Amino acid sequence: MKLGRYIIDTHVHAQRHAAGKKLKEVGTEETKKAGYQDLSHAMRNLTTYDNSERLLYDMKCYDVDMCILCSAFGMNNEINVQLVEKYPDKFRALCCAKGTADKARAGEIEWTIEAACAELDQLLSTGKFIGIGEGAPGNPLHMQTRKTLNQSERMDQLRKVMDVARKHKVPARVHTGSPGMYPIPYTYWPENWHPYWIHDLATEYPDVTIIFDHGGMQGGNQEDLVDQCVQVASNHDNVYLETGIYWTELYYKALTNPNVGPEKLIWGTDWGASQPVQTRIGTHPQTYVMQVRKDGIVTHQVDVMGWSLKQVARLNISQDDLNLILGGNAMRIYNIEFPLTRMFRKVGQ
Repeated sequence: MKLGRYIIDTHVHAQRHAAGKKLKEVGTEETKKAGYQDLSHAMRNLTTYDNSERLLYDMKCYDVDMCILCSAFGMNNEINVQLVEKYPDKFRALCCAKGTADKARAGEIEWTIEAACAELDQLLSTGKFIGIGEGAPGNPLHMQTRKTLNQSERMDQLRKVMDVARKHKVPARVHTGSPGMYPIPYTYWPENWHPYWIHDLATEYPDVTIIFDHGGMQGGNQEDLVDQCVQVASNHDNVYLETGIYWTELYYKALTNPNVGPEKLIWGTDWGASQPVQTRIGTHPQTYVMQVRKDGIVTHQVDVMGWSLKQVARLNISQDDLNLILGGNAMRIYNIEFPLTRMFRKVGQ
């Protein structure tokens, strides 16, 4: 049985990195000059290709009606636009400031948040994108500059991103969590580790929808960032949690909070990031998403979509609540049309 009336995966990467050649070069003088020592640093410099054949297979397998495509870590906007145009009933796309980042890496310009936001503004003006994400733009040369932004500096950058989102009346996404395995730097996304910072943005921009990418759980089994994201969402009507990497019990953290509930949750699995699901018999949680350093890079297409839907299926809540989490909230937030009225429980006044 299909789990919801209309299911939208709001966090999908339909592109893959052609990483073989660069992986062989890791540790050479060439890669050191390029500013990376492993795949996490190399990804932004790699060629990506269309991986939608596998995505469409999983969508059909699990009755997922639509996916919202994200560009991140070297993935480009152009492939996602092509997919939206080819499959208008299956895909929508978010935009990222990749052009600015690429020019900065090539030494053609100095990266600034103003330049990145100008690119986001231009992309959103085309009408081909429905939001900003994954996460907010950051300096792609952070490894070389070795400059750690303080809270005030990064918040001023985030405010410029919020200004663009406000202008175009689209959601903005803030990244949270870590997958494990990769040595994730602090500087690129310092807000990633500080969901409480978003209290200020949510208060200053009450008319802009803010979505916590991963809802504090990108990988692993530590729940501290999830707790912080839930707390922020409970204080602001415009803050939502993406939940696709939550195991079942994590959903209840939000569902039992009367200021969050199913109305503030949107399902998004990070499909395409190829983060493996760990099985640890006898522990809690017994399964969770995490990359393990000693195991190396996953080479197959991880079935995170199937795992995530099993976690949702275990929720003992009304079907109307499930329908909101799996698609109804995303349709409202992203202004996605549905052919029938009154199919989803009304939210708000």
